[in-house]
Amino acid sequence: MNEAFRRLRAIIVDDEENGRMNLLQMLEVHCPEIEVVGMAESAEDARLLVVAQRPDVVFLDIAMPEESGFDFLESYAEREFSVVFVTAYNQHALQAIKNSAVDYLLKPIAPHELRQTVLKLLRLHSDDRVAEERSSRDTTEQFRLLMDNLRSGGKHQRILVPQTRGFRIIEVADILYLQAERNYTCIFLENGDEIIATTSLKEFDDNLSTEMFCRIHKSNLVNMNHVLEFHNHNGGYVVLRNKQKLPVSFRRTKHFVERIQSFVHGGDGAEACD
Repeated sequence: MNEAFRRLRAIIVDDEENGRMNLLQMLEVHCPEIEVVGMAESAEDARLLVVAQRPDVVFLDIAMPEESGFDFLESYAEREFSVVFVTAYNQHALQAIKNSAVDYLLKPIAPHELRQTVLKLLRLHSDDRVAEERSSRDTTEQFRLLMDNLRSGGKHQRILVPQTRGFRIIEVADILYLQAERNYTCIFLENGDEIIATTSLKEFDDNLSTEMFCRIHKSNLVNMNHVLEFHNHNGGYVVLRNKQKLPVSFRRTKHFVERIQSFVHGGDGAEACD
């Protein structure tokens, strides 16, 4: 273990005994930097554990009887522990969690994903006090965004965009398109702003609503609300409402045309051009 990191105290909250024991065993085998100091089967028991053990990390199940993992967290106006969701939740809620940049593990837990999460926790809880305080504020904002997204039924109104120094929260409807820039993504907004995100285009493609966004090229993901025209000659391209032209790759043309026609059916939308 890297001596630059201290061992983190953790509790596991899951209403199923098998879930608690499985995660405990995986942490013991794969993550010696984590010391499990208690386990709880309900949100009520978890609150008592937090007071008694003052954990650095709570591994938290979401779907529990009486009070969910979200209910547990909402009982804290402020908290001094990091949270890792452990969930088998439905896809819409999972997308809300991912888009809010909250750490999560999907059941059944994969050892390499658990290991990556723990490495992130170790960085978060390093001895840099300034970074730790900043991370605490960031986590609070992330959780607020998470709850907003969940209450919207998984149809995200806002997303959290990670940047080299912190993050920015933006309205999904304001995104014109996203463009791959090596391991980063450039996000172009309706007001002319350009944001460099420290996240790959693939991750945005995986997590943004498939009803609103379409991958038209290996380098571009477009918001179909802003598509004004489609031209199928000279390689194929779309024209956005700001007059920006974006190429549509040949192998994605059929899929895009089907998607955009379905998207605008019965309402205003793109005009197909020969």
